[in-house]
Amino acid sequence: MKRIKSLMILLVVLILIPLKVNAASASINVSTSGKAVVGNTITATVTVSSGTPMGSWQFNVNYDNSKLKLVGGTTSVADYTTSASGVKSKSYTLKFQVLKNGNASINIGSYLVYAIDESQMSVSTGNASIKIMTQAELEATYSKNNNLKKLEIEGYEISPEFNKDTLEYTAIVPSTVDKINIIAAKEDSTASIEGSGEKEVKEGANPFEIVVTAQNGSSKTYKLVVTVEDVNPIEVTINGVDYNVVKRADNIENKPKGFEETTITIDEVEVPAFKNDVLGITLVGIKDSEGNVKLAIYNDGDYSIYQDFTSNNLTIYLLELKELKGYEKTTITINDVEVEAYKYGNEDFFVVYGKNIETGEESYYLYDEKENTFQRFNDQQVEKYEKQIQNYKYAVYAFSGCLILIFICFILSRIVSAKRKRKIKESKLEIAVESEIEKKEELENKNKSKRRK
Repeated sequence: MKRIKSLMILLVVLILIPLKVNAASASINVSTSGKAVVGNTITATVTVSSGTPMGSWQFNVNYDNSKLKLVGGTTSVADYTTSASGVKSKSYTLKFQVLKNGNASINIGSYLVYAIDESQMSVSTGNASIKIMTQAELEATYSKNNNLKKLEIEGYEISPEFNKDTLEYTAIVPSTVDKINIIAAKEDSTASIEGSGEKEVKEGANPFEIVVTAQNGSSKTYKLVVTVEDVNPIEVTINGVDYNVVKRADNIENKPKGFEETTITIDEVEVPAFKNDVLGITLVGIKDSEGNVKLAIYNDGDYSIYQDFTSNNLTIYLLELKELKGYEKTTITINDVEVEAYKYGNEDFFVVYGKNIETGEESYYLYDEKENTFQRFNDQQVEKYEKQIQNYKYAVYAFSGCLILIFICFILSRIVSAKRKRKIKESKLEIAVESEIEKKEELENKNKSKRRK
């Protein structure tokens, strides 16, 4: 009997000893992102943990100081818990500035961990390795893959069949469709996609771009043109460009200011239009092959591009430029539209002619190219400017006359001076001749006197 009891006690001891050893173990581990770039900072987290409550602990952290410089936290820790029940985990943060490329390690040096009952615990440690690169080395590792692996429109086919190296696609959807869902998937998980998802479409061509950007920053653009089918298109050509008349009012986003919404009938089809009784014109929407919507003036089957200009609460419809005397005609660009204008003063100001779409008043307008603004250029300004030009002409004429008069006076003075010099020379010559004659006569008289003697 005693023998059986002894065996049972021994068995219990053998079972309990391993459990006690396991409970009295702890670990100290270092974790980082594993990669770092020279010049940046990297964070290391040191965690002390155990399956049973800990009372106190201490450890030292070692690191490669030729590649890392400690800028935050401490590498020597001696800590404890004030909780009577102990703690099972505690973390510490260290920050390092990265000095140069290569491989570096952060590891645990000396250590001790005590349980809540102050018994020493066995400890295992885990160290961290860091791969340090320069920025150029890091970017060289980035993926260059900017391909799609799938492109489709939910419920509709695209043409041609998708191929990651084919960049342009088309699709046709019924006239009743106003929204589509573009589904795109990238070939590389590190890449990003822009341009997919639900999109609104309008009758005619609707261009979309799906841009795939690789991890290294390079991008590839896939183009998709979705055409909303029009069973009875109204086709027009303006200045050599083909358009379709817009049949749905919600497809015209930029409603013209000063116009009343209405409808008109073209080719037995009712289309949205805009009417301005002051200008006496009617506008309709037109759409080009790339899906761009503009406004056109419609006049009994004839079309022309409409363009107004708004600034300072003033909306002007430009008309054919009327002649202004004394002004130099030129061509300028206003809101991407070329118009004829007159130069006014310095290079930033021009004079145009147009009609106020609210009042119907026709007038000259002064356009400030730098500020992109208009202001009324009235007749008094025109007369004043013409008068300035006339005065300038008079001043030029007067100045030219003075120059001519001065030139004539100069020529006359040169002629008079030349005559005076010639007279002086002639006078001197006469005196010299007379003096010579007198000398000869005097010499002859002397000779005669000698002969007589």
